[in-house]
Order: sequence, then C-alpha cells, then structure tokens
Amino acid sequence: MAHPVLWRGKTFFYPIGNTSAVCLTQDLCPSEKADVLLLGCGDPRHILYTVYTNSTGLQGKTSRKLDFTCCDLESAVIARNVILFTLLADEGAVQKVPQIWNIFFHFFLDKATHDLLISQCRKLVELSSDLDSWHSGPYGHFLRMCTRETLAELRRLWQLYVKTTTFSPSEAKEFESTYAADVKASKAKFESVCTSSRAAGPLSMYALEMAGDHYNIYWETGICSAVPKRPSEVSHPNPTLAYSLVGDKFGVHYGTDPLSCFHLAEALAPAVGSACHPKQVTLKNIVHVCKMQFSRWCTSVAKVLSSHGPSSPSQLIIRCFVGDALSLCQALGYSRTTKSTSTPFPVAPWKSACITFDPVAYGTDTQSPAPTTFNIIDTSNLLDHVGVLNILVVTFPILQRTPSATLYTEGLSGSSPEDTLPQQLCGDIATIGLLLGLIPMSFVSQFTSRSNMHEILMQFTDEDATQNHERLAWKLIGSAEKLATDLDCPIDIAPEQLAGVFFKIYLNMFSHENVVRKLAMVQQSSRSNMLSGIIHYHRRSFVDVLGVTKRRVITDWDSTMNMLHGKIQNDRTLITGMNFYQDLCCQLHLLGIFTVEWMSLQKVQEVHRVERPFVFRDWKTLPQIVCVVLVIPRARLQPLLPALDEAGTPVLQCDVRGVTTSNAFSCINTVFGTVKISGKGDGKTAAIEEDATRRYGTSPLVVWFWVPYMVLSNDHRVSVVLSVLPTPATCALTMKLGFDLALFRANIGDEKLVHILRRRPNAVTESPEEKSMQISDRPMKMPGATFVTLDKEYKKPISFTTRVDIVEPKMKASLTSGATPTVNQISMHSIVIVLGDESLQLPFPLPIDAKKAKFRIARKSLYIEVTLPLKLALGETDSDMFPVIPHRGDLSLWNMHRINLNQCVPFSITNKKALGWVNPHVSLMFSERERRHIPQGLTTGSTLLDVKHTLNIIFEHASGTADGKPPLCYALQDEWRIFVMIFITDLRLDLGSHTIITDAWVMPSSPEPAKIEAFSKVSGHVMSGSNMKQLGIGVEERKAWMHLLVAATERCRTWEHKTNCEYRVKGAIPLTFEPDRSPICSCGAGVGTEAFVKKYPMLRPLAPHVTRAAISPLFALSYMERVGSPKDAVATKTPPTPVSAAAVHHVCAACGKEKGAPGSLLICSRCKIVRYCSADCQRKDWKGHKKRCIVPSS
Repeated sequence: MAHPVLWRGKTFFYPIGNTSAVCLTQDLCPSEKADVLLLGCGDPRHILYTVYTNSTGLQGKTSRKLDFTCCDLESAVIARNVILFTLLADEGAVQKVPQIWNIFFHFFLDKATHDLLISQCRKLVELSSDLDSWHSGPYGHFLRMCTRETLAELRRLWQLYVKTTTFSPSEAKEFESTYAADVKASKAKFESVCTSSRAAGPLSMYALEMAGDHYNIYWETGICSAVPKRPSEVSHPNPTLAYSLVGDKFGVHYGTDPLSCFHLAEALAPAVGSACHPKQVTLKNIVHVCKMQFSRWCTSVAKVLSSHGPSSPSQLIIRCFVGDALSLCQALGYSRTTKSTSTPFPVAPWKSACITFDPVAYGTDTQSPAPTTFNIIDTSNLLDHVGVLNILVVTFPILQRTPSATLYTEGLSGSSPEDTLPQQLCGDIATIGLLLGLIPMSFVSQFTSRSNMHEILMQFTDEDATQNHERLAWKLIGSAEKLATDLDCPIDIAPEQLAGVFFKIYLNMFSHENVVRKLAMVQQSSRSNMLSGIIHYHRRSFVDVLGVTKRRVITDWDSTMNMLHGKIQNDRTLITGMNFYQDLCCQLHLLGIFTVEWMSLQKVQEVHRVERPFVFRDWKTLPQIVCVVLVIPRARLQPLLPALDEAGTPVLQCDVRGVTTSNAFSCINTVFGTVKISGKGDGKTAAIEEDATRRYGTSPLVVWFWVPYMVLSNDHRVSVVLSVLPTPATCALTMKLGFDLALFRANIGDEKLVHILRRRPNAVTESPEEKSMQISDRPMKMPGATFVTLDKEYKKPISFTTRVDIVEPKMKASLTSGATPTVNQISMHSIVIVLGDESLQLPFPLPIDAKKAKFRIARKSLYIEVTLPLKLALGETDSDMFPVIPHRGDLSLWNMHRINLNQCVPFSITNKKALGWVNPHVSLMFSERERRHIPQGLTTGSTLLDVKHTLNIIFEHASGTADGKPPLCYALQDEWRIFVMIFITDLRLDLGSHTIITDAWVMPSSPEPAKIEAFSKVSGHVMSGSNMKQLGIGVEERKAWMHLLVAATERCRTWEHKTNCEYRVKGAIPLTFEPDRSPICSCGAGVGTEAFVKKYPMLRPLAPHVTRAAISPLFALSYMERVGSPKDAVATKTPPTPVSAAAVHHVCAACGKEKGAPGSLLICSRCKIVRYCSADCQRKDWKGHKKRCIVPSS
C-alpha cells in the first residue's frame, strides 16, 4: 500500500459533504470532453452542480460530454449515490425531487418517502445479480461499475436496506430505538456548531447564528427545517444511514449539516428588486434556497438522462469504484501501461483481493473504453487522510498532458496557513513541483480567483480555531507556457544536488522519528499532540517519490543514489531512522529504483554458499527479497482491541528481531482471514480467504510484507513481531503493551504462524509484483532539458540553464562572425534569443528573469548556453500573469476559472447598508505585506498590485459603496489615452468560488470607423458629469490589462471562435499591446448584448462593439503569506487608492500645483509617469520616488 496501515478504532460515516458544491469543469476548455476522476468522492453534490453548470453549451452546440469515475472507500456512500442517480433517471424524477431530498439528507423519513426508497432498492437488487445484468439494465448505459466486487458490495447494502422492512415487530422496535439512541448520542457536545456558515462565503458573518440554530434543529429532529419539531409522520429510520464501515449502526459524523453542501450566499445577498438586509434573512429562507438549488441541480441531471435512452450514447456517464483511492490510481496507471485488467494493487487496506477491472469497459477490445487518464482529478479532503505527497505521486502519471488538466486538493491546514503547504509537501513548493511535475497554479501567478474570506472570519470569531480550509488547483509544471511541447518537462539536476534535496525530503517525511522534535511536540497543546500521531508516510512512500522523479530527471542516477544512501546511513537526526534501513533498501529494490551493494544477487549467492539458514533449507535458489507472512490468532488479538480502539488511528508495523538486531518494516499488508499453504521450499505459496466480517469475526489476522533475504540470514534466533509505531498519541498504549508496543510475536521457525514465500499471497504464478513495476531510467541527456541549480542548502531552485545548439545557417554565420546574442523575455516562462536577424524561443518550467540572463557562447562548437534566475519572489509578477493558451483548436485559461454568467445570481446594490460585506470581501485581495507597502501614487512597483488597486476602485464604485452612484463606465487610460472602456450591467455571485464577479462589457480602443461613429453618438451620455470614471494606470499595468481582457472575455464566452479569428490569423494572444488597438478578437463582439441594451438603452449604438467579460477580484494567497487581518476585513478597511491619472497628469507630484495641460508639466524620464512643475521639485521628490520608479518594459 502507498500509505501506512492504520488501525481504525473510532471511525465515522460521512454520507453528506461538508463543503459547498464546486464546478469540476471550470478549468477545461468549453469544447473539451471532461474525463473526471473523483477520489474520496463523497456525496454527489459536485457532480450535480457540474452537470447544472454545463447544462448549456456554446451557442448552437450541445453540452460537453461528462465522464465521472467515482471512488470511495465507504461503500455506503456509493450505494446512496447510485440510489439518487437512478431515481433521477426514472420517469417523473422532477416531481420526486422533494422525496429524493428527504432520502438523501434526513435521518428519519415519512412513509411515502420510505416506500419510494425501499422500492428503488428492490429494483436495484434485482438488476445487480452480475455485471452483465447491470450493464444491460435500464441504468447501465450511464451508470457503470468499474469492478465486479464493487457491484457485489453495493448489492449487499441495498439488500440490507430492504431487509429492514422484513424485521419482526420486536426486531423493528429494537432497530428503531437503537437507531434513535445512536442519533442522539452522535450529536456534538459542543455549545455551538457553526461550520456550515462557511457555505455562505463572503456573507458568512451573517450565517453564523443561523448555522448553529440549524445544526441543533437538524440533530434534534433528524430533518432539515427551521422548525425545532419533527412532524409525527416522519418516524421511519433512514436505512441508508444505518449501515457503513462503522458497523450495523448509525455512525454519521457529528459535524454533519446538509447546509454545508450548498451556496448560502444566494439567500443572504440582497436580491435584485429587493433592499433586504442580510440580517433580515431567516433560517426558513436559507433552507428554502438550499432546497431550490438541489432541485435545480437534480432537474438538470434528470433532463440530461432523459434525453438519451439505453440504446444511445449518454452525455453523462458515472462509473463507480468501492476501494482505496491511492490503489485505484496505481491500478489505472498499471492497466494503461500493461493493457491488462488484472492488477497487483489491493482493493483497499485490510483487503486481500487486488483490483481487477471490468473487461467490457477497460479491456483492449472495447470500442468505447473507460478513461484511464483524466483531465480533472478531484481529491476531496484526502490530503488530510493520506498525505499530499502520496496524492501527487499516484495522480501525476494518470493526469492528461494538456494545459487545462487540473488536480484539485482540499485540506484543513493549521492555525498558520501560510506555513502549512511547505510542511505538507516536506519541502519547498517550487522544488517539489520540479521533481513531481505538478505545481499549484496560484503559486506561479501569485493570486487566486477563489475566496476564502469565510475561513478568515471563522478564525476571527473563534480565537482558538485551528482549521483553515484551503482548496488548491494544481497543473502540470510549465503548462502555462504557449511554447511548451513536452508537458512532462524533463529537467537535469546535478547528482550531488539531487541527493541533497532527496535527503531533505527524507528528513521531513519522517520527522516523527526525530526524538528531539517529538519531545518538543509532547510539551505542546493537546491538539498538537493529536496531530503528531497522524503518520502518512512510510519508506515505500519515499521510494514512490524517488520513482516519479527518476522518470522525470536526467542525471547520473547511480551516483545520486549512492550519495543519498550514504547520507541516510550517516544520519543521526532521525534517531530511530536506521531501524527502517532494511525496509528502505527492500523497497528501493522492489520498485527498481536502486539496489544497494549488499542486496545484489551476487552477494546473496555468496552468503548462501557459505551458510544456508534453516528456514531456507528446502530452497533451490534464493531471491534478493522474500515475502514474510505472519498469522496472529484471534484469541491473542481480541483482548487488545479495546486499547487499540482508544488509541485513535495508530500505525501498525512489523519488526524482524534477532538477538542483537531489530529491523522495522512499515510497508505491510493486513487482512482478517485464513491462510492456506501449498508446496514447500521456494515453491511454497499462500492463499488467503478473507473474512467478510473483518474485525467482528473469528478469523485470525494475517500480515505480510517484503524483506531482504539477508535480514533473515544474519541471525539464527529471529522472531517476527506485529507492533505499533510509537508516537506521542500512542503513549497510553505502553501501559498495556510495554515500551516496545508489541501486539504479537512468533519465532521465524514456527511454521504454523510464520511463512517465508518467494511471492506474495494470492499472487499469480510467474507474475511477481516487483517485475511489473520496475521504473526505467530517462536517457542521460535529452535535447531541450532544463538544468536546475538549487541553493547551497538544497532547498530551493535558484536558476535554470539551457543549452541551445545553433543549427540554422544564418544563425551559424552570425555566431561564427562574432555576433553577440541578446535575450528578451516574451512571457513569464519563456525567452527569445536573438542572433542577427534570426531568433529562437525557449520555454522554462517556472517564471524566469531575462534581465539577469548570463551567456556562455561556444562559437566553434556552435552552441549558446544561457542561465536565468527564477522569478518567484512575492510581488515580482510580470504583465502576462493571465496566460491564455491555444489547445486543440480551443483556448485554455491557466489560472482563471471559467464561469457561466447567466447562472451567477445577480444582487442588488440599492441599499448600501445591505452591502457591508462587499468591501471586506474585496479588500482580501491584499495581503498584509501589500497593505504595508502601498504608496500614494500611480504605480507601486508591482504590476499585480497595480491591477489589484484598479480592481478595488472598480468594485468600490460598481457596488455603490464608494461615494455617489455607480458610474456608467470605467475608462482605463495610459497617460491621457483611453485604451478600454468597461460597462458593468450587474454584480453577481460566483457561488462555487465564494466571490463576486462583474457582468461587464468591454470595448477596447481601436480605429475602426464604425466604432468611432457609434461612440460619437453616445459620447454625450458617457462623458457627462460623473458617468465616466477615469482610472489612470502605468505602462506595465496596461500590458497586464491587455492580458486580463483576453482572459476575462474568454472565461465567460458562450460563442465559438470563428475560423478567421484574429487569434488564429495573427498567432498572437493578446493581439497587441498598443493602447489604440484591441487586444481581444472580434468573435464575441455584439454577441448576447440584449442585457447590455436593456440596462443602458441610451448606449444601443455601442452594442455591436462590446464583448461580454467576467471580471473578479484577485485574492492574495493565504497559504503563502498572511492575508489582511480579520479585523481589517470586518472593519471594512481598504487599502489607499492610487491617485487617478486625470489628477496625476495635471498635478506636480512634489508640491501639488495644478497645470492646465499634461504638456505643461515635466515628466520623469525614467518611468514616463510621474510629473513635476519644475526641476527643483523633481530633485526634492527623488528620494521617495526612486523606490517606486520603474522603467517600463519594451
């Protein structure tokens, strides 16, 4: 397994999500089919909402095809989801939505709803006798099972639900009373549970009290209601909540609240035509809006399913898998590589069966095969349960190599979120990104269009809050670059540096083995003590990291591994680290990463010739590694179960102990069942028959793991021990188990309890696992590879170096004649090397600084080597921070999610008192660093900060929270030239991202006669009084806005790009950086302008020339730095606003004197922006101005 084996004592059932629904396709191109993998999928809210947001395609086109593969370890989650989707596929589904709501969210049901549920379960049982029966049934065309075992497990649960109706009167009475008692006992004992207020996003401060009220009502009545009393007819226990991995009982997590799944801001924000204050909204309104959203989503799904019958291909396919998420990813990658449906990866922890996919869907002869790679992978909150490195390692190989492909992670970080991600990654974000090939896209762009204001408010209202929910989108590193052709992005690192960074990762992954650090943790708060017991990594996890890196990196691998091996052997930081040395060497060999010298086949044979241990007396040949199987009788384990259960989730491991040696092996496999042994010597095999009742049965516990042969040959008196990994959380277990935390031990010679095998149990003959997962090397040198240089501590990358062989004849001639090459930056990730009249474009994995480039020129050998420092410091973003990348005839947005503006709820701005949440929300664009360094001037020295300033002004005025009524338009101007006019028809809620967005129409300046004539007809309206808000910006900010206008119009488009689209014809995005030319194509001009004309009838002549755009705040990154304090946000403090260009152009920056025209003032010759009335004023102001005087880029 890719994760340590945990003993799960106290567990919970999570049938209902605890975060708001998101659109899973928001980062895909509109024309792109969605192959979505949901790991730890939970309830179907994301699928429902995604189908709803995709219900309308581009003009004249059907909506995109959606193919979801849903994985959850909890079979009851999948069983409930299938019930919901099949009900929506049935005739009359829309009318049944209220009952479907009850089935899915209520603890207790009325008779009619209960009857509908049982009737549906009976139908599902009848259809699910086998895969053929299911797939040929009425639901098989859109709802498919990935494995036979999945269908069998779901059928078992549906049968249990039906069985509750066949109880005898006494059994039924006992079931009902026990169920009700469990519900009562499960309710949180806290005074107030307000976590569902997060679902209100920017208005969460108004939802806190109602969230607490609803939680209490929900858990006291068992239904979603604003009334604290359950109707008498609602009395039937919901059987779908009575069976789960917790056992045959109600085990729903105490924090569950259905309101968390929805978007409460829709109920709280003042609706158009209403001046209602959020404080006037009632709990009844909140519950009603949640039910309306659920109805809209379900109706969309029902419509899609009813439009395609069993005989026609469905636009929506949902595939189900019950099992472990990490195993599924590994199995999918294995199946894709080997073309086999049988894999060596276990279905789940505590299971012996391996994943075998349905040949009809995953076989090589299938006409429409199920996806084994995905352009969207959502991992829910698995990060908190299995570790982010494990997620990145298993998902990278199955993420499609496209610029739009995205991996989503969610996690609850600690109280200092800005420190959490590097700790979770066990290293620097950029370094891990280069090694594993994935990077948070917001880390590169330094902003996010998704808000987490609700998290900041939660911390503000609860000073003891220890959780901060963060959702991150990861992309393939280097995929923001238009020039990139190999999204596997090979990199070259010197062996010494690579070994150094590997060793840093090793120390961080196993920091729990640092005794000094462990003792410090014990002295911290009880919360920290609990967290310190959560272990996500074992030596196999570390080797998996090395494996992914080995596929990506060009280096002398043997030298790297020899140096790493030496560092680990000589380490004294991890006091118990060497206990796992044999385990590490075994896993390195097993995956083909590296074989240490003492494990070589030659050494094994030499030892075997000298002395043959008695356990190998019947072996003809000896392998380098063997499989040890340990059988723990139930009678020996049973008395220990209560103590293990109380310990939370302790990690289990095995030890091989001799008289003078002790070696720990944490990569173990466990299952309750019986072992059948066949053969002897090296032909001995083991078959495990699993006990379906698991820990509640009578079968023994069987544990197996790989060990190097040499471990068993060095000592005659060896015992095999099952033990608990010591952590601060397991201190209490020492009273029961002793200081070595041993659960059971057996002598290696006890053939009833210990078995030594050549192959793992249940392995297919001649198919040893290790041979199927060998990792091949990359070639030692590859053209175009980027050489990475790390800092002296092997923590962070500091520069990239690439060598370019000059092969073009003209460039050869220029180089040999002595011409000096120059370098220009053409995007944040790429440069162009100019030599004579010719040029070469070079992409890089991360942003670089071309101004500091260094050359090494070989005129005889005809190559140029260029070294560039990385540009990742906060505030150092370039103007092209909004990449739009051509992809298969469409356009991919790299760091701004797409939005369906027509589905975004507009809100009213008529009552300013009802908008007290807008400024705090928008102000979170600025981090504390940015707030401290904001000058009172036109530019800040940071292009991103300049853009944020301008956006801040736009939102202040558009919402009416600034003085005066909102202007008719916003004119962005560079010096005295307007380069774009923005008209805002509505402010809307982007519910899925917890933010607000402008429904805007943009008209860039361009010399077309028709546009000039149209503007002349309306100029009296636009330019009169305060109708036009002029916003002055610097040259670099104007370039950034050129990029932003492309992204803003692309992200909300409902139209298709034409065959003669200017982006295609000119091969440039944006089209221009000239202020009097349009940077956006004309394909969307005049499309859907009815709303524009309705809002501004006097501007009708402009309708053919405006393009719809979605402009949203650009929020600071809470995982990178502290975002403005909650007090600032609640107090509606906003950063100082830059002086507008109209004022700056006519006012001396030093003394404030006004002049009649821009030309009568002196202009700074360096930045071309700030003006002075005299040379004396310019000299006086230079000390302050030079700090922000920026030379504009060419």
